[in-house]
Amino acid sequence: MRNPRITSRYYGGLIRMIKIANHCHYHKVLARTLIERIAGFHCHDEFTLKIDDHGITLCTRIEKQQTCFTHSLTDPALLRRAQQKNQALLRACSNKKKTISTVADLTAGWGKDSLMLAFHGQQVLLLEQNPLIFECMHFLIELARYEQPDGCYQQMQILHENSLDYLQNRDPGFADCLYLDPMFPSHKSSAKPGKDLQILQRLTENQDIEELFELARQRAGQRVVVKRPLHADRLCGSKPDIVYAEKTIRFDVYLTRQV
Repeated sequence: MRNPRITSRYYGGLIRMIKIANHCHYHKVLARTLIERIAGFHCHDEFTLKIDDHGITLCTRIEKQQTCFTHSLTDPALLRRAQQKNQALLRACSNKKKTISTVADLTAGWGKDSLMLAFHGQQVLLLEQNPLIFECMHFLIELARYEQPDGCYQQMQILHENSLDYLQNRDPGFADCLYLDPMFPSHKSSAKPGKDLQILQRLTENQDIEELFELARQRAGQRVVVKRPLHADRLCGSKPDIVYAEKTIRFDVYLTRQV
């Protein structure tokens, strides 16, 4: 039996073509809802979004080459990485007393770090201001919840919010840990980042990241964690209280009201 397929074209908008190839009725309902919500989006670049039973594929042309990124929160490789217990991210966003249970990811992007935190038991709030990324991630979380109703996806909540505006309206301590993963500064190396980051860079930019960092230090219950390239300057020149380093990245930890 052929897969049900719907193709829609939006000229002059963000999405050039959307293809749906789903077996499951619930998947088709989610996919149709995603299409309806993004139909009027506009952007400088033209994107193609393909939706199937497992996730999405987002494509655009970067430097005259077609670049595609496939994303699913139930991808086995992504889940294997999330299962690893010794990740520096996990150490940075927790403490020995195990009193950090809520994390707000202020720069959610494709949600890979948030997935790892949720997999290890933390309640994670994802904030994403780009409407296309938000809608895609909302779709992927709902899809994952349907496929694995007892999984960690129940501990992930995503909001379409500007993080700076959101923090300005929150009381101090509303989340134990606030996590920032700003776009990495350009590097002299000619090596390109992964396709997921290339597409992310097309859609987002580091808006008010220094102001966001300073406000986060006022709002976090216990700590602010900032992801940086291993040899990059400290954000705002602020010395972290703790640093967890890996081969190419590090996590700078800034303790706040409670230690």
